[in-house]
Amino acid sequence: MLSLYCLPQSCKKSELLRRIWRLLKHWSRRILACRRGWAHGIAAGFFALLLAGCGGGDPLAAGGGGSANADSSGPVVLLNHAGFTINYDCSLHSALRYDYTLRADAGNLTRPDSYMFDPTLPTGCGQQTSTSSYASVMPGWDRGHLVASNHMDNDADYLLRANYMSNIVPQASVLNRGIWLATENLAECYRDLAPVRVLGGVVYSSSANDYFLISHGIRTPDFFWKLILTTEPGTTNLKVIAWYIPNSNEVAGLDSYLVSIAELERKLGVATVGIDAPVAVKAARPGVSWPLPAGCLLG
Repeated sequence: MLSLYCLPQSCKKSELLRRIWRLLKHWSRRILACRRGWAHGIAAGFFALLLAGCGGGDPLAAGGGGSANADSSGPVVLLNHAGFTINYDCSLHSALRYDYTLRADAGNLTRPDSYMFDPTLPTGCGQQTSTSSYASVMPGWDRGHLVASNHMDNDADYLLRANYMSNIVPQASVLNRGIWLATENLAECYRDLAPVRVLGGVVYSSSANDYFLISHGIRTPDFFWKLILTTEPGTTNLKVIAWYIPNSNEVAGLDSYLVSIAELERKLGVATVGIDAPVAVKAARPGVSWPLPAGCLLG
């Protein structure tokens, strides 16, 4: 079941027409590609493309978004995993965007050891062909979580869903265990000060690093983007931090990849970022990444 984050009348007419055109352009391809359940897949793609990322409302409220990936042929479905949502491309076998809101940490459950296929995907929607490690094919690559498991450790079902392969993509090990983990830790700590909205996604732009097409049926993202939106403790003043990071084992420090929301919108498109915030907030870009608050427990 798709979650509808906005009504069609809240979308700009040009955006509606763009989404409808993208659907029609790939209509025949989807009919030929899906051996069964094609009608369901096309319908799901239509509603996800049409309704996701229309914007409006509370910038701290999680919502849908579009796609920045030119190679996406859809359909793109919106997966509501209760604790988080994912815009998932059935043809790329990959999440394109994720979105969730964190409040004060109230859990410390242990992450499952195993990775699982996503049983919630609609009929005819493709997914990765293996749950095995990427490192077994190409050393130096991890099964990277888009939605951090540690952020879902207050609920056993949410934690399980974070290990679905729909939330996993090939991620360079140095990145995953280094500055990407640092972004996860920031959200984990600041959630105890005020509600935190985390959203981000992947960008596919080159085939040079697509090591896992045969083994897993998925391309390798070339960039990751993420933003964290919260408020100053005890106020309603919004603050934001965002990054655009190459998927590489030769990454620099986290501050090297700081961007503003406005910069992300120029790179990816307003619909892809999918956040409604004041112009001043979108233009803000800290000079350095936020420090971890004193006394933060990363459990």
